[in-house]
Amino acid sequence: MLKTLCCNGRAISWSAKKLLSASSGMTYRGYHFGTAQYYAAFNDLPTADTAALRKATLEYLSSIDKKLWFNQPIQSFVYGKALDEGDVIDTVDAHGKVNGKQLVGNENTFKAVVELVERLTAEADTPSSAVDYREAIAKIEQLLLSPQFASQLIGNQALDFLKQDGITEIEESVMANAVERKMNLELRADEEGGKIAIGRHPAFVACVSNFTNFLDLFRKTLRNLELGVPVVVLSRSNTSQHCFRWYVLLQKMVTDHGLPSHLLTFASLNLEHQRQLFKRFPKSPVYFTGSREVAKALKEIAPKAISSTGGPNTMVNTAMNPAISESIRMSACIENSGQCTALRHVVQAGAGSVGDVTAGIKANVFPGSLPRVAHPSESLEAGTFFALFKDGPFAIRSGYEQHGDLPVALRVGTELPQNIQENWREVYLDVTNRSEDDLKWEKADEKDGFLQQLCKWLLTEQPISLSVNGPYELGLKLWERTSQVVFTQGSHAAPALSCQARPQEGECFGEFAPRSELLLHSRFPVVIPSPTPAYNSAYTPSFLTKTAQDPLPSDLAFCEPLLQKVTDPAAKGFCKVVLEYLRAASEGPWEGKGARTCLFGVQRTPLGAVTVIRLEKGVSFDAVCPYLLPFFATNARDAVELSVEGGAPAATTVSELKLPGVKVTEETAAALEKRVKEGGIYNVVRPEPMAEFPMPGQFVSTLLCVGHCKSVQSNDKLFLDLFRSSPKWIRINAP
Repeated sequence: MLKTLCCNGRAISWSAKKLLSASSGMTYRGYHFGTAQYYAAFNDLPTADTAALRKATLEYLSSIDKKLWFNQPIQSFVYGKALDEGDVIDTVDAHGKVNGKQLVGNENTFKAVVELVERLTAEADTPSSAVDYREAIAKIEQLLLSPQFASQLIGNQALDFLKQDGITEIEESVMANAVERKMNLELRADEEGGKIAIGRHPAFVACVSNFTNFLDLFRKTLRNLELGVPVVVLSRSNTSQHCFRWYVLLQKMVTDHGLPSHLLTFASLNLEHQRQLFKRFPKSPVYFTGSREVAKALKEIAPKAISSTGGPNTMVNTAMNPAISESIRMSACIENSGQCTALRHVVQAGAGSVGDVTAGIKANVFPGSLPRVAHPSESLEAGTFFALFKDGPFAIRSGYEQHGDLPVALRVGTELPQNIQENWREVYLDVTNRSEDDLKWEKADEKDGFLQQLCKWLLTEQPISLSVNGPYELGLKLWERTSQVVFTQGSHAAPALSCQARPQEGECFGEFAPRSELLLHSRFPVVIPSPTPAYNSAYTPSFLTKTAQDPLPSDLAFCEPLLQKVTDPAAKGFCKVVLEYLRAASEGPWEGKGARTCLFGVQRTPLGAVTVIRLEKGVSFDAVCPYLLPFFATNARDAVELSVEGGAPAATTVSELKLPGVKVTEETAAALEKRVKEGGIYNVVRPEPMAEFPMPGQFVSTLLCVGHCKSVQSNDKLFLDLFRSSPKWIRINAP
């Protein structure tokens, strides 16, 4: 086995024997979020030698040939060979400065990529036998995470995206990769057992800039290659150099380890050619991390787009003191507001008038002595991550006030901001100033009170993270009534940041669009950790047909009348798979493995929120039942309503079932739309017959809530007692 300095004396990956075997008799649910088997994947993780990484990275940055990116431009690679036709353009870094060249492929280049993807698509449509490359990819991964090569990943990212702390990304990758590799192995074991089929249509990877080493290189590319899924990496319109450089490293390693040349492609194409690829190959998944606007446009042309999207990260403080001021500063300035969890909005109480709050934030949160750097290498050397760049671009937008000569924009008011914009790589902070009385948790049930307004705002805007520095009861109320994937509870003395999540320790992470719009942006929401190939996998008809014949456990027997109305054996089998998953997930929540006190698992929809399942003409009960069961079988039953169009086939079945505890409303589409516009409906689900039956963890996450809540304190008994007993955790209904 290869050893690496990055692992404190322990190899990153399992031995080849463990990689290629699985425990006999094991139930392979380890890739389904929130089950006991999923929880087991967080054990025995390697760690990174960050000192060695930092030293190697600084040495790399001091020795890199500054002309390399000009002399060896970004270009397309097909079958491992560079394509030399196209137009040469300048590439730019995160500040818009020219940092190299790119050869953007012409029609001949585009044709070469299309011909390869057509061949691979035809092979995926008629698979003979599934292959995987776990042993070779494990060795490659070890090389990439060694200081020799990881330093290049970090250094290139610092030069291109201007990332100040790429060390932590690699440190977390070392651990998170190990977790997701275990999950991948269980996915493959279920395929070998005939339960599922992993889709091996080429996967398009649209690189993100700030976390490409973990998200794109390891999660999306290596995990797919590991199970034999070909990958086409796409160029970007900016900060594309460091993404291409990891591709070049990986391509050489793929060749050196004897893997097929068709497995890995780089497409240096303009946006129109990329759009044509997506339209031409609808069976291929497209993995994207970025803005909601782009994700929505992508989903319109790529039905299997799997997107993670941004959101206005929010912090709620019931007081102001030096510790909270520092938590705001670090959260807002992380990577010069270039991290997906960077703070964008603060709800502040106990700090006086709007004028007082404005003055206090200027003086204490963003003082004139705020750290400034000219180059990310300065931050790497100092071990910091929240300095502001001295010469970074900054533009003040209408309604905001620039704080002196600092590249910081403030807007302080008393109302929650509407249509808030992210303003990527610029520090923008909205502050909603309220009285201490407004944030008293005892007022959470006050109709039209501020806390209800805040919960509605959080459901509408869907921040990636919510942090609360105040009473635990306040945090609990906000967490229970929202869909937060990342929630952190702090206090006045030990405040939470908005940018805290270590998924490899159970602080499971996700960037979701608002629930009512989720499927407009992504086929499934992405939870980290999870095995990427699972998002394009499906159950085999033979397994589902067999499962349809199995009896339900006694505690799920009350669902049998619904299953008896499902006529298609595969659909019935899938319904039973969903029920089994819900039953396994209801054993949670699970306690995290890190220094912070964390609980994670599957949750019901926000307390008080209503999901409407629409039964329209032409939709059978076979299509409806999988969507209904996650509510009917669980403590989320009181949160679902059936909206029935007169004459719909499923309406007769629902009438015959007389579903206890489920409200049924017969109404026209126009009447339902009117109710949606009036507010009060969390989500509208419109079932359609499934062409393929996905993994239940992915399917259920489109309907119910998933994620984690945590306290910044270790072994926080008060937090555990309060949050673990919450009715928001998913539970199977009593028979």
